[in-house]
Amino acid sequence: MASDKIYVGYKHSRICFVSSYPCRTDKFKVVAVDKPDDVTELKEVSENYRVWRGKLISKFKPLPINELRIALVGVYKIPCGIATYAEALWREQKELVKEAKIFSEYADVPDEPGVVRCWKRGQPLDNLIREIDAYDPDIVFVQHEFGIFPDARYWLSFLSAMQKYRTVVTLHSVFRHQDKTICEAAIPEIIVHTNIAKSVLIKEKKIPSKVYVFPHGCSPPQNAPRLWNRYFTNHTVMQFGFGFRYKGWERAIDAVHILRKKFPDIFFTGLFSESVAGPAAHDEYFHELLAKIDQYKLHNHISIIRGFQSQETLETYLRMNRVAIFPYVNHPEHVVFGSTGAARVAMTQGVPTIVSDVPLFHDLEGVCPRISTVEELCEEIEKLFNEKAAAKQVEKQNRFLIDNTWAKMAERQLETFSR
Repeated sequence: MASDKIYVGYKHSRICFVSSYPCRTDKFKVVAVDKPDDVTELKEVSENYRVWRGKLISKFKPLPINELRIALVGVYKIPCGIATYAEALWREQKELVKEAKIFSEYADVPDEPGVVRCWKRGQPLDNLIREIDAYDPDIVFVQHEFGIFPDARYWLSFLSAMQKYRTVVTLHSVFRHQDKTICEAAIPEIIVHTNIAKSVLIKEKKIPSKVYVFPHGCSPPQNAPRLWNRYFTNHTVMQFGFGFRYKGWERAIDAVHILRKKFPDIFFTGLFSESVAGPAAHDEYFHELLAKIDQYKLHNHISIIRGFQSQETLETYLRMNRVAIFPYVNHPEHVVFGSTGAARVAMTQGVPTIVSDVPLFHDLEGVCPRISTVEELCEEIEKLFNEKAAAKQVEKQNRFLIDNTWAKMAERQLETFSR
């Protein structure tokens, strides 16, 4: 049985002093607790314990997940892959903890309970820091991308202020660029989605942070029935995503040009979303693609539709197409080590999916066909036009989706960081 009372002064769960006598201070919170049985000298309290919710608990035992208060920092409810990722993961995390509050970038969207919009990319993060301090969480989870937190001054100032909390940052894009190292090395604990991304950070860039690998989450298979075939052909292929050059849109056009000889009714639909950050670049690239279509005389075989599509519309396109492709290409100076959710969206709708050999699809090795050339892309599309081959591919994809659901990822992360 524990012996006499001791008095512990603390701030943000960190023990600042321990005394055998009652005391008061304006600098720290003070709690009176029974001295633990395993403590012989008072200094052992600060070495082996922390204060949590006004109670003294061992540093070596995990916090109960259902009692955690977590802060979730990132973009939310905007047309962005990171926002889609964050919303899906946070929805599951909030079900497991006592309290979760989202600290999001300002956006012109309706207010939502539990969402505090308090910062803007490229500007100081003082207000974000104040809001988190007022909330006093147990863990701070941040969804990071260099376009979202572009200024190292403000990012490093934010990390400095967060040192009082356990702060875990998911790096959605890892590069070999040395200039980005200053932003990465200051993060105490990092989540990446692939082992190759971890290797770049630890072995190549030599950062001192703890790096954990958690696969990109997935929605489970929807098993939605196919819709009426308004294309009037079974030889349909589609691609969707932002209209950036690295996504290899011209490869899709080249593949249709080659496959048209064997499948004269082939049709490709491209859903070409555009970022507000680079409208001129999107416009230039789009017209280059139109010129390529004109060169091949593929007007009746290809449609590239500009603009962001809702999730409901995207799912409708997927349920009407036979094959989804993501023929991304590497830029020698801008190789991204991460993971992409787009292929998983296609897989969730039961569409046989082909990806390229870029590192963004490293985690889909053995799950989806990975191509490196247009010729290989054509071969895989032709295989998946066969119904038996397509069904086998979908079965393989479904096993992957079930193993990596958002619910499982949320639980695994919380179990890891509550220790």
